[in-house]
Amino acid sequence: MMNTPKGTIAVTTNPQQGIVITLETTEIFLATLVSVSILSGVAIRVISKMNTISSSITQIEKALKEQASNTEKIARLDRTLDLHIQEYVNRKDVVQMLMGQLDQKINHKFKRLLFYTRDIQRFLQKGGNFTIREYEENTEEE
Repeated sequence: MMNTPKGTIAVTTNPQQGIVITLETTEIFLATLVSVSILSGVAIRVISKMNTISSSITQIEKALKEQASNTEKIARLDRTLDLHIQEYVNRKDVVQMLMGQLDQKINHKFKRLLFYTRDIQRFLQKGGNFTIREYEENTEEE
């Protein structure tokens, strides 16, 4: 004869089916709700910080673009100013050169006039009793 082990099987004859709420299931449910609310609060804070950082980055990008535009404008103005300064220096040099030429012409004409007047004075002295008076400039009326 064979020996077969005999086992017992538990069979419930409870005809009610439904959810059984115990203290442990309530505690697990409440702990899950608290954890989900804490995680959602953390997620909301992280998302708001990310939005703040994103808007800050956007503002910085706009500021950098404006700065780059201003830098280009300043560079153009600097080049224009350099051109105007060079033009001023060139005009100043031309005016100084012209003034120097006019001064040389005036001195040359004055010296020629002085030589002509001396020649005339010598001629007049040889021919008669012509006396040369020294010219003095008087600012007072005579």
